[in-house]
Amino acid sequence: MNTEYKYLSKGIKTLLKKREVTNQKTLERFLFPTFENLRPADGTLKAAVEKVQDFIKKRKKILIWGDQDVDGITSTLIMTTLFRKAFDIEVHHYIPNRGEEGYGLSRSGIDRAHKKGIDLIITVDSGTSSIMEVEYLKKKGMDVIITDHHELKEKLPRATIVNPKLNSFGYKYLSGAGVAFKFADCMFLDYAGKTTDEWSAETPEIPALAFIGTLIDKVPILDENRIIFIEGLKCLNKSEKPPFSFLSAKTNVLKAIIPISAGKENLTWEFFSARTADEAENIYALLKSKNLSWSKRARGEFSSIKNELNEGHLVIFKSDLDYKIAGGVAGRIKDYCKKPVFIIYSVDSKIRGEGRSPEGFDLLSVLNEVKDLLIDYGGHKCACGFELKKGKEEEFKERTEVLLKKYKAKNTYDSKLNLSEVTEDLKNLINKMEPFGNCNPPPVFQIDNVNYEKEGEEFFLSNGKTKLKLTGVREMPPPSKKVNAYLEIKGGEITLKRWEWIKE
Repeated sequence: MNTEYKYLSKGIKTLLKKREVTNQKTLERFLFPTFENLRPADGTLKAAVEKVQDFIKKRKKILIWGDQDVDGITSTLIMTTLFRKAFDIEVHHYIPNRGEEGYGLSRSGIDRAHKKGIDLIITVDSGTSSIMEVEYLKKKGMDVIITDHHELKEKLPRATIVNPKLNSFGYKYLSGAGVAFKFADCMFLDYAGKTTDEWSAETPEIPALAFIGTLIDKVPILDENRIIFIEGLKCLNKSEKPPFSFLSAKTNVLKAIIPISAGKENLTWEFFSARTADEAENIYALLKSKNLSWSKRARGEFSSIKNELNEGHLVIFKSDLDYKIAGGVAGRIKDYCKKPVFIIYSVDSKIRGEGRSPEGFDLLSVLNEVKDLLIDYGGHKCACGFELKKGKEEEFKERTEVLLKKYKAKNTYDSKLNLSEVTEDLKNLINKMEPFGNCNPPPVFQIDNVNYEKEGEEFFLSNGKTKLKLTGVREMPPPSKKVNAYLEIKGGEITLKRWEWIKE
């Protein structure tokens, strides 16, 4: 198939538009996801990098402020590795406890940094909503650079902010680790004059960590995230560091990475810091055991609230829910209901909540409608967190359920094609679209008014001129031969997902 955008058919352009491909440049980035096709740093990112270098020249103390989830931990590791490799210096790092300090910058953590004599805090995967905390650390005589990827609010901290939703240095939906990777890329180029290919060959752990953060944080595998995903996986396989060698030896690397998300307290950091193969294997075994335990607990908690879900409730209050599995429970609820949901729980004296929704629904806009009931909130449109004022649980539930129930699921397909367009060239194009993932599922095409035929044990679609053999069929033949067919094409196979009967 011709890879010049202007020669693609209308149906293929519609397919690619849903993958954010709208011109030749975005097509090349999508089909040829290499480091060469990364976006260049913008003025904000360059200024942040120069600011850091100035602090280093003055021998100031720097601290990387992370977050407790895998995206936050991999982001922190990317930054600490960057300073060690690029400048041969060790920087401090701090991973706050979400249960005690909440999300983002906290006064207690800032006080600890101040006592250590820290001059500059660089946040990763957090900080965009830490307005008061930024003012507090400035009063303490410290400076801050915020690197984050979460949604923006009307008011932002008075700080240097590196966030792709605010700046133009990278893809809008980078993970926190993706933002840290872009920061490292700019730093290596500006300080050492090395291209991404050059420095990643010397330090494959940074792209590998960015790949893992991208995978676990479930950001869209599109644009630069495709590059980080594909090139980062290659770097993981190249790294000789024990944690990465251990993962690359697994038959299914993507599946093997999942248990790493169970180490929110210390284990994830310890795994990536393992110095021997045995140490990596032993820590991974603990992570895997903990992941199974958390999954079991999440299933149990989900089962206990199933009746409420079956009654149509989309906001659930479970005061004794462990915050460590709250996100997992919220995800299970969303998958079960196929609708946007909130779950509320207690942490010490605080009331907190998690939200999860299918693609296409903005949970943050719902929270914005009830912000008078909230102490704080943030995150992403499809996955967010919040803290609720005490005594406002019922009012929150009443007001938000009305908004959540406005969600209408869509029976989607990627585009309409003529039967004659389902060719080997199309299959080859779809093969180049892999790896499939969030926002880039195997494509589904609608083909109208075709005959659905069975010959022996084989099934076909035809229109009198073209006859297409189906690899798989998920529904039995209709009572009429004429159908609108919905085909999924993946790995060269053509599967009839469903059909609509056309009365003759």
